[in-house]
Amino acid sequence: MSVGGTIHTRPLHKGAKMTAATPLPADPTPALRLTQPQEAPAAEVVCVPWNSLRRSDFNPRRTFEDKPLFELAVDIYHKGLLQNLVVRPHPTEDGAYELVAGERRYRAVGLLVEGLELVDDQGGESAMLQVAGDYTVPVQIRHLIDQELIELAITENSQREDVTPLEEADGYARLTGLGMKPDEIAARSGHPLRRVEQRLTLAYGLGKEGRKLLTEDKINLAQAQVIAQTTGELKRHLVKLVRENPRQYSAEQLRKLTTDGRVLVSNALFDVEASGLAVCEDMWGIIPAYFRDTAKAQALHLEALEAQAQHDRDSGQWAFVDVLPCSTHGNVRNLPWTTYRTSGPKELQGVVYIHSPSGEMHRHEGAVREEAAKAAEKAKQSQWRAQAHAEVAAQPPKNRPVRDAAHRIGQEARARVLWGSLATDPKRCLALTVQGLFESASEVRVKTETAPSLSAPLPEVVALVQRWAAERPDLFQTHKEGTMVNGPHGTKFHAALMELSEGDLLSLLAYHMHDSLHHWTAFSATARPGELAVHVAQQIGADKRLAQEWTVTADYLSAYTIPQLTALVATMPGKVQPSIAPNVGKKELVGRIVEIAGALREAGWVPDVVRFQR
Repeated sequence: MSVGGTIHTRPLHKGAKMTAATPLPADPTPALRLTQPQEAPAAEVVCVPWNSLRRSDFNPRRTFEDKPLFELAVDIYHKGLLQNLVVRPHPTEDGAYELVAGERRYRAVGLLVEGLELVDDQGGESAMLQVAGDYTVPVQIRHLIDQELIELAITENSQREDVTPLEEADGYARLTGLGMKPDEIAARSGHPLRRVEQRLTLAYGLGKEGRKLLTEDKINLAQAQVIAQTTGELKRHLVKLVRENPRQYSAEQLRKLTTDGRVLVSNALFDVEASGLAVCEDMWGIIPAYFRDTAKAQALHLEALEAQAQHDRDSGQWAFVDVLPCSTHGNVRNLPWTTYRTSGPKELQGVVYIHSPSGEMHRHEGAVREEAAKAAEKAKQSQWRAQAHAEVAAQPPKNRPVRDAAHRIGQEARARVLWGSLATDPKRCLALTVQGLFESASEVRVKTETAPSLSAPLPEVVALVQRWAAERPDLFQTHKEGTMVNGPHGTKFHAALMELSEGDLLSLLAYHMHDSLHHWTAFSATARPGELAVHVAQQIGADKRLAQEWTVTADYLSAYTIPQLTALVATMPGKVQPSIAPNVGKKELVGRIVEIAGALREAGWVPDVVRFQR
């Protein structure tokens, strides 16, 4: 097709033809045909003849623009159908398939089946594009019930930019008919909840005449939204006004007609004739009939409304009956969402009457006050928690071990006091070194493996390093707290060491070998100290030092369960032992123990997990 050319259709057979220009009628929602889930194979993509496809009445999309559809048909003719359609086996016609998604592509191929003639408006030759009715189309066959088909079709169409607001609104309305809530629709479509609610108001409130005006572009969306929020005679009058002169009655002007506070005769709940009120009727039919004395009409209307509400109260059927005025721009069919819920427990359900200044009224049956619903939920949660605590208390505690985190904290606490003491006991380090050289299976590791690291350097080792770095900088330097390296190497270093006293050599031995007594491994958090480690700890007083320095922390206690914490408290000295209330939570229990950590340290209390014992 040359630049400036025009595309038009030329059907090759008589009878009804498929075109993009004629929109489908807005038929009512068809009856469901497949409503029970069936066992079905996984979805597959196959090629089927175009004439075996049938459009679905469940598709919310009704109109398709000519030009884009024709351009798509030309593109398909030259490049083929690059994206598959989604179908399901037809519920009533054997060998046929019902469209789920892809009707625009289906229609484009239909134009090619009828025949497209490309005409060059510059006088060039025309070209005929046509395919056979059995033109193969790639489809993904999915076995869906009607509800699933509707949801998939509507969700797929709602994400397209060329879907009209009314088509989108009808799609959302069908989803609510399947039980979906507006917030669920918003989440699945990716649209804001406010937009979904506006579209639902449009679907349910616009009416037949209003739909026709919007579909034919005789009114805009803003005007349609105002009309959709009205009912009865007022709706009919607004539709008549915009149909006869849409430019004169803008959305704002229509809104003023619906919110000027007049009590409409058609909305009166009282006996109009018996009231004696004068009725004003507009000879031009711009607004419906209304009462001249607005104040008295509103008083009579409210009195009749209160009588209806009192009848509901006297019935004893409802937990409450409320009568609420509607805001000037509000809708009587909408419950104030911050004050009420549309459903809830039977014993909390009540009736809410909402009325507008024009006399419009709606009775919301089964509403639940938000405050009462929250209180009931809170009480139910408290009851559930109390029951859960009671069930846990009634069951014997499970014999579960304390988690590894507590064991690791205990291991490090023992290492700090044991190694710290050995760092200032060169003779014992020399004895351990000799023992380790003789005993291959000993707990002593003469630098054959790396000692497990501590979270902070030992103060005794830090002091030893600082001394050597200050007194003999020619031999040793320190670049990291608690560690030092030799300066000279080889024969020079050996000669320098031989000049030192035996005491100095023992001091250097202690620096290297204080951590050689390993009483745990990196692979077992629950390993207990070996016999040698317990013996040495007793000999050098490390077990006593542990009792003086150990402080219980929240990190340590968090590794225990509530029953284990209860058992741990029982091991504490009676004079500082905290009292535990029934059903106390773990966080509170941990806090109570941490509060007395100082008193426990003064009493010399150390948990079994931390002690030097086998």
